[in-house]
Amino acid sequence: MKQFLLLTLVISTASVGQERPYSIELFGAFTTSSKLFPHPNDADELNRSFFLSLDNIFHGGVELRRSIATLAAYVGIGVEYIQKTDVIDVPLLSGSIPVRDGYHVIPVELTGYFVLPIGNETIHVYMGGGIGMYMGSRVYEYPTARAQSIDSKAGFGIHVLSGMEYSLTPGFSLRSEIRFRDVQFEAVNQFTQPQTIYNGTIVSLDQAPFSSRLNIDGMTMRLGLAYHF
Repeated sequence: MKQFLLLTLVISTASVGQERPYSIELFGAFTTSSKLFPHPNDADELNRSFFLSLDNIFHGGVELRRSIATLAAYVGIGVEYIQKTDVIDVPLLSGSIPVRDGYHVIPVELTGYFVLPIGNETIHVYMGGGIGMYMGSRVYEYPTARAQSIDSKAGFGIHVLSGMEYSLTPGFSLRSEIRFRDVQFEAVNQFTQPQTIYNGTIVSLDQAPFSSRLNIDGMTMRLGLAYHF
């Protein structure tokens, strides 16, 4: 009897030693759309609701997950870096001047994942959701003149998702995921110089601080490689 209990303990210990409760994932992502509101505090409703569409956004990030075997679930924390800019023509008294407008944002998200009772030992299907904090700033540049970021207000929101994981080996797996979220934050920029010159024309710059609001509300598709340890 003692020998049997000892053998059972050894097998249990070995099994625990072979578990890989953590995973680290590097992923690439594509977000379909976002909106930049350049006049969010304007008294006029039309100006307040006007936005610049910034679509087809490629970005990437990293996520650490921890399995909770008794619940068939995972908890993860992920960080991304998203940047998107576009060049628009701003009219002048004669002609126009190209202006680079856009943003960069760092989402930090805490997510719970729940494995669905479908699939097999190789393929796992899951759903999940969580909360996020979003920090960023607006990018607004005239030729040779950039409006500096002087203040920003982090945004908070929730997200939901569904995904699938395919085990390549005991240590590596592929993950694909569709995520829906509502990223919002506010930023304040200001030009530090009174003018710039473009094609021989002097362009005056308003040095008063100006606010803007970003909203990334498009669908996000992710593909990543995870290492389990």
